[in-house]
Amino acid sequence: MLAARRWASTREPVDINWLIDAPKEPLEAACRIRYRHQEVPSLITILDDGSARVDFKEPQGGVTPGQAAVFYDGDRVLGGGCIES
Repeated sequence: MLAARRWASTREPVDINWLIDAPKEPLEAACRIRYRHQEVPSLITILDDGSARVDFKEPQGGVTPGQAAVFYDGDRVLGGGCIES
């Protein structure tokens, strides 16, 4: 039996590693959650504990804890972290 596909419109990656100065304001960027996943427009908001909330513009399927969330501006990697919830 196949597991039900998990759809999400928000996820919270932790241990964010930024390749830019950490944004102080919400940042619009593309987000990729799996190696073969298409980048999707997202709003990344830094939380008080240094983690982030990623709000996908459209719900995404197959998002699970333990996967990476990587943020892009075109071909430029801005940062990323491991999805916790």
